[in-house]
Amino acid sequence: MVGGGKARRLPRVVRERQMLDAAVRSFARHGYQAASMDEIAELAGVSKPLVYLYLNSKEELFTAVIRREAQALLGVVAEAVVGRGGPPDERLWAGLLAFFSYAAEHPDAWTVLSVRARTQGEPFAGEAARMRDEITAFVAGLIGEAAR
Repeated sequence: MVGGGKARRLPRVVRERQMLDAAVRSFARHGYQAASMDEIAELAGVSKPLVYLYLNSKEELFTAVIRREAQALLGVVAEAVVGRGGPPDERLWAGLLAFFSYAAEHPDAWTVLSVRARTQGEPFAGEAARMRDEITAFVAGLIGEAAR
């Protein structure tokens, strides 16, 4: 609290981002089953009931994490390729570099996407498979362009 007044309320989008960031850390460290909503709430600096109010259940929270992190990864790769002119082989290289750079710079997100989501069964494995299929199709298109 500042000046003895009430603590400032954060916009929902900011609070939700805090919760998702905390969930990424927890799911990466412990896996889906062992991650606790108590720890996620504590890491986010919110109450456990608020996590449930915003994200409904642990399953929906994990799904939201997978979707958010997959979209972030795909966005970085697309931006590296689409925002770049030049020959297709250079664009392919830029996309691959962006992919691996993102994975290296966001190890918790990468762990969630490459290990945790894939090994938890449905519906999580399906979310991970959709991301993998989208990246595969994107890269295949670049390879096809480079081959022409």
